[in-house]
Formats: sequence, structure tokens, C-alpha cells
Amino acid sequence: MAIVQITEQEFDEFAKSSPYKNFYQTVEYGMLMDRHNFDDYYLALKDSTNTIIAATLILVNKVFIGYKWGYCPRGFLIDFHNNELVREFTDGLKEYLKMRNFMFVKLDPYVIYKSRQNNGEIINGIDNTPIIENLKSLGYEHTGFNLYFENMKPRWNAVITTDETDTLFFKYSKEIRNKIRKAEKRGIEIVKGNPENIKEFYSLVSKRNTRKLNYYLDMYEIMGKKDMVEIYFANINTAKYVKESKELFEKEERNNNLINEELEENINSNNTSNIIKRKMQSDSLLNVYKQNIINATNLYKEYPSGIIIGACLIIKYNNEIFFLIDGFKDDYKNYCPNHYMKFQIIEKYRHEGYKRFHLNGITGNFEKTSQYYGLNKFKLGFNANIEEYIGEFNLIINRAKYKTYVKIKPIKEWLDTPVFK
Repeated sequence: MAIVQITEQEFDEFAKSSPYKNFYQTVEYGMLMDRHNFDDYYLALKDSTNTIIAATLILVNKVFIGYKWGYCPRGFLIDFHNNELVREFTDGLKEYLKMRNFMFVKLDPYVIYKSRQNNGEIINGIDNTPIIENLKSLGYEHTGFNLYFENMKPRWNAVITTDETDTLFFKYSKEIRNKIRKAEKRGIEIVKGNPENIKEFYSLVSKRNTRKLNYYLDMYEIMGKKDMVEIYFANINTAKYVKESKELFEKEERNNNLINEELEENINSNNTSNIIKRKMQSDSLLNVYKQNIINATNLYKEYPSGIIIGACLIIKYNNEIFFLIDGFKDDYKNYCPNHYMKFQIIEKYRHEGYKRFHLNGITGNFEKTSQYYGLNKFKLGFNANIEEYIGEFNLIINRAKYKTYVKIKPIKEWLDTPVFK
């Protein structure tokens, strides 16, 4: 058996039938990255009958004096429990890459490390420590069990597993449910975008990542052909907001009047504390709803056709939805657009048969003192499970050149930093 380069079509056919397939090991992702600092190649291990038994997309970056490094995102497409197969693939990969001036290859397998409950504590279940130990024995250097976002892809992820019959809303945290209801009361609607809306989408997410507009234009062009990508917007329907606010105020006003009548009827009673408590709560709500009417009316005057306040991009692949990036206007954070977008998108696609929803990266620090505590709380509040992956590994092909690269990389990055941002 030997490692050989295969065509995009061969890789695509193998990937689609592989039980280890994932969005990052696709021809579409390779084509996207080929336009953004990498060259995409597809390698496979074939047996004596020319049948592919393992494969990987490898993204290649040329660094200096003809030497390269490779990255196999969430790869390889292989049974990592099969030690002998992994050994054969690794030996073949070393030989193949050595002949082509590679310093090292990096991978971050789509393999869960250990099972954890929602608060981060390890529980009985999955334990893939043997896979890590086997990779180490084959010469892979493990970069460690990092807690934050040091890796190429997040090592910690929040994933919802559900189906169309699940009563999912009531499994969300109380805070998430309340914010979803709040968004509904404020006239938020979720609108599907199209290629003409990419620039508007980018204006809402650009503060949260270093990707340029062209990256998302290319993504939509490449993945849109396979119906793999969608963008959605959170829009305040200002006319609806005015209507909802008035209806809520009028409903609470009627309730307040009834409480006043009840209080008058029991004015001489010694047991009015509960009535007074309800009266105070109702008065407070009336003030909130009155302010909402003012806000809604002002917004309607300025934006009679509505105003976009949030956006997100999702990837659809293998009955899974990936929330890749989202953003919102800071002035409208209290309208909870991000909560409502996720809620509505999950509802839509679970009824279309999608089973897993990746809310993307979280951290492995679950302490309240963590700067990312709010991020974890938000994503896990959607009744998501924690998926902790085994992490990144570097397979060194040319150790001397690799050591030189490690030394000069910080200098090169400094030289490449723009003088004026």
C-alpha cells in the first residue's frame, strides 16, 4: 500500500461514503482555502486492488527556500482506532512528504477526547486516550490540551443533538428562553439572505474575525453551488414592534385595572400583601411596555421598512448545521438578535431532518472568573453538549528545517505586520 495523490472527484466520492466525514474534509473547503494562502491537494492510501482505504485533504503552505508545511483540517478520514491502519497511513505520508520538501504536517482529528457533562466535568463514556498515545508512538507531537483558542480550529465545541419531534425550546436555559421571548416581543424576524447581501452581512461580522470580505464572497460562490451555505439576518419589523408593544401595554393595563379593583375591594383586609406585590409588578411592566412603545415608534419613524441588526452564516453538511460566524449591531444588543437567530434557524433545519447543530467554539475554562464565561454560558444554554477533541498534532518530516522555521516564524510574522492598520 502507498500514499498517492488523487483527484477531487475521487476524494469527494470517498469522503461522502466515509463514516468519518466532516465539513472541513471536503473538496469545497479545499477549493476555498486554495484561494486564501493555501494550495489544496488530496492524498489517499490505496490497497493492492487500487481501492482507497483512507484519505485526507491537505492544505499546503510554502514558507521559505522551497520548503512547505501542510495542514489536514479535522483529518484524516481514517479509523483512528485501527492502529495498524494509522501506522501504514503515517509511514506512507512521511515518505510521500519527505520527497516533496515538507518540514511538517499538522492535523487536528475530528475525534472526541473524553465525555463531559454541561459544567465541564468528566463523566463515564468516551475516553480516546489510546488514540493519542498511539499517535505519539508513531512520531506525532501533541501540542497539548489547551483550554482556549490557540489551535487552528477550536478544541472545545458546543453541539446540539436533536430531531424534529423534540420539545427543544423548554430544554433551553431560562435565560435563553426569556431572551427569545424578548426578541419576539420586539418585532424581530429572521430573513434569509442571498449573494447580493454578502457585503451587508460582512459589515455585521467583520469586527469578530480577521477574514476579509473576499473570503465570504468566495465561500458563497463555491459552496453555494452545492447548497452548503446560507446567510440569515435578524430584522426589526418596526411596524410589528409598534403593534406588539401597544398590545402588550393594553393587555397589562387591563390586568392593572383588575388588580386596582381587587385592592379596593380588600382595602380593609389584613391580607393585601400579595395583591400589592402583584400591583407593583404590573406597574413595573406598564413602565417597560410604555417605554417600548416610545422606542418602537421612534424606530418606525426612522426605519418604516425595518432595520437589520444581526447576521449569521451557516454551513449545511451531512445532516449537520455549522454556525460559522455571527455578529450584530452593538446598539441593539438588548434586542437579543443572536439568541433569536439561533433559535429560529435550529427550528427550521431540525424540521428538515438535520440532527446536529454546531454552535462552534467554546473554552475549556468553565469558571465564572473566566473572560469567556459569558460565551460558554450562552452556547451551552441552548442545551448543547460539550465536545472536547483530542487536539493538534505535528508530524515532523524534516526536523532541522522545522526547528529553523519555528525560530524564524515570529520574525517573519513581525515583518509581515502592516505598519499602518
